[in-house]
Amino acid sequence: MTSPSRAATIRAALSSLVLTSSVLAPASFASAQDATTTSDAPSETAPLAEAEIIDVEAFLRGEGRGITAEDAARLAVETGPSIESVRAQLAAARAGADRAMIAFFPRLSVEGRYTRLSPISQPNLFGGENTDELLDAAEQLAMGVDDPEARLLWQGQIMAQREQANFTFPVLLDNWSFGGSLTVPVTDIFLQIWPSYEAAQGAVRAQQHQVHAQSSEVAQNARETFYAFARARGGLAVARAAVAAAELQAQLIEAMVRAGTSAQVDFVRVQAQVATARVAALRAEAAVLTSATALRTVMHVDPDEDLAIAEDLLAPLPPVTDEREALVSAAFDQRAEVRALRELAGARGRQVDAAEGSRWPHLVLAGNLTAANPNQRIFPLTQEFQTTWDVSVVVSWSPNDFFVGEAAASEARAARSQVEADLRTLEDGIRIQVTQAYESLRAARAAIEAARAGVEAADETLRVRQEQYRAGATVVTELVLAVNERARAQLDLVSAALDARVAYSQLLRATGADENYQAPGE
Repeated sequence: MTSPSRAATIRAALSSLVLTSSVLAPASFASAQDATTTSDAPSETAPLAEAEIIDVEAFLRGEGRGITAEDAARLAVETGPSIESVRAQLAAARAGADRAMIAFFPRLSVEGRYTRLSPISQPNLFGGENTDELLDAAEQLAMGVDDPEARLLWQGQIMAQREQANFTFPVLLDNWSFGGSLTVPVTDIFLQIWPSYEAAQGAVRAQQHQVHAQSSEVAQNARETFYAFARARGGLAVARAAVAAAELQAQLIEAMVRAGTSAQVDFVRVQAQVATARVAALRAEAAVLTSATALRTVMHVDPDEDLAIAEDLLAPLPPVTDEREALVSAAFDQRAEVRALRELAGARGRQVDAAEGSRWPHLVLAGNLTAANPNQRIFPLTQEFQTTWDVSVVVSWSPNDFFVGEAAASEARAARSQVEADLRTLEDGIRIQVTQAYESLRAARAAIEAARAGVEAADETLRVRQEQYRAGATVVTELVLAVNERARAQLDLVSAALDARVAYSQLLRATGADENYQAPGE
């Protein structure tokens, strides 16, 4: 039998169990950097002090420092490499639109050329091999003409022919030419250039929506990573509280065994419980380290950055008043991915128009201005610069253009059909996402209330079991079960609170109602 003083000592030690089971975790566990540090087991004479522990709801209300889910999302968007990638694609799309706009302007080209010709021998203009002999004979005949006026006229013609027979064109070996041309593709402006420009503008708008979509995706991933870290921190806090409670129970049972009021098997059983609790704590520590690394990675902060939970995880979430179908319809209108594909489908349609327009004849207005030395249009050629111009109206068509244009139009139609199919697939996925997030949020809201009721029930159960033990109406095993039940209830509350936050953020993301992190002008 146990002496009254020994029994009183045991009862007093057991009373400290009430304090232990009403807490979540030592405050020294609040930092993720302390996740690998194990707590020292409380001694028989030194139960856990009240200043070293916090309640589970106090933890879920935030630590008064650190970051929130939105802080993590904003930092992830600001530093995410995938955001830089889609922004580079946006810059490329804008450059393509600028290139398409330049096609509206008349095409101006200038050219300068110098040509050195090889020497050649120019023949006489009217001469031949016997020209001089024939002219001499003709002159003799003219001398025999009796009429002086006729003789004089004939002799003048013979003299002119003799001069012309010796005339040759000059050979100009150095040729210089400077010119400019201006062309206006009249029909192409309306049939090809304008549709291509509108397609390029549509691609820019689609890429702008894609930047928004990627930003939302990165932000949501950061939020969920943040909540995973908070879940791991809460699990670790509960696990360490369970270790502390199990170790205290082991001390109490050991004292009772020594006092002869409890069997050795009870001590063995409680030692097994301590070992199990420590393994669970080690796993929780690993989860904290892993989730902390993931959170630092998505935020791109220093690996040694201190992380703490500043968000009130139990704060009431804004009510969702719309029905599920209304939320699905809003998602079809608001989701950046849907808008991007709709813009892209429109751009593909304008590409079809541009390809079809290339099949028809082309009307071009062209003008040229040339300053050349010698200028080939001016006769005779002289070694000096002279300027000429010309204006043309050109109509051209090739059967090859028709078949090539038709093939290009078919390719563009197929690309448009692919985008339209992608849009329908996306809408199906969005409907599923909205439904899942909507129902998960409803369930999580109910789970929070159930978890709070569970914690209250576990607290009451533990209180009753303590009173029963004091009255000798129960055994230590019932106290162990009560403590474990309270730990499970606390974990349920942590899980339900975080499930609600995750589900709400997923619903905002699914409906396109989440915050837009795009920079102005994007």
